[in-house]
Amino acid sequence: MIRHIAIFLCSLLMCSTTFADSVTSVSLGAFSTALNERMSLMKDVAAYKMKHHLPIEDFTREQNVFAEAEEEAKNNGLDPYSITPFIRSLMDASKAIQYRYFAQWRTGSKPTFPIQTLSVTRQRIRQLDNQLLIIISQRLMVGAFSHEDMVWLRAQFNAPNLNESDISDVLAALSLVRRAR
Repeated sequence: MIRHIAIFLCSLLMCSTTFADSVTSVSLGAFSTALNERMSLMKDVAAYKMKHHLPIEDFTREQNVFAEAEEEAKNNGLDPYSITPFIRSLMDASKAIQYRYFAQWRTGSKPTFPIQTLSVTRQRIRQLDNQLLIIISQRLMVGAFSHEDMVWLRAQFNAPNLNESDISDVLAALSLVRRAR
């Protein structure tokens, strides 16, 4: 009887380790995909703002994004205060990308691609932000992001007009996110 219990417990431990590894690999891949897509959308945001002579900085919009992110964090079991640096880093990187596009377009050719409305693009960004928070929450259920995770994410983070400093800031802020207690 004890032998059967020992075999069962060993099997359970092996399954839980395998499950945790699969959650980690799936969540990291989904996270990097969503993060790159989010940053790639900044080209559309910049094009719209340039076409309509809108500023890149929008303090009121940023406050709304923080409020929405904090609520979404709570809904997904994350400490809403711990996500603030992460959301700030995403916004800072997003604005940096937009400024770089503005600079390119001022000195070269203007955007020639179809420009989405800002509301459509922002809706997709909001969906991606929510997806990122869900993935982070799921990932943190099996443990904190490891050094290897961060190295892998850095290698996958390849959105246009994103520099190493932007990437470092986002990943450093990601490491601060915690689940709610």
